[in-house]
Amino acid sequence: MNRLESLTEKKLREAIENGEFDNLPGKGEPIDLKENPFEDPDLRTVHRLLRNAGFAPAWIEERKDIDVELETALTKLTRAWDLFREGRRTASESEWERSVREFRQQVAELNERIKIYNLKAPAVVFHRKHIAADAIIETISKANG
Repeated sequence: MNRLESLTEKKLREAIENGEFDNLPGKGEPIDLKENPFEDPDLRTVHRLLRNAGFAPAWIEERKDIDVELETALTKLTRAWDLFREGRRTASESEWERSVREFRQQVAELNERIKIYNLKAPAVVFHRKHIAADAIIETISKANG
């Protein structure tokens, strides 16, 4: 027995080598992940009904909405930069600056929503980082010439 191997680990290893776990029910089948073992049993039926109807908890829906609105804002800002850079339209510097102001305003609103979302999320691993508007603006203007 290896010094680092405990008695329990040794017994488990020997049992596996002897095939004592080969005839267990469910062997070779995928694990059923439909139900969360950590979920409150009283709410399990309600959650299953909501999930089957296409609903998710409010905090998940909020995150999806934030992501969609950010993507829309990024698309608008990128288009405004393309117009300003390429001069396809007579996009002036003031129009670009207006687009940047609008983007910063949207990001400020989204960051407020992110603060509220982070309070609703059940664990820190689900928290969303705040959006850095200036870094995004710089990235768009550098990446697109």
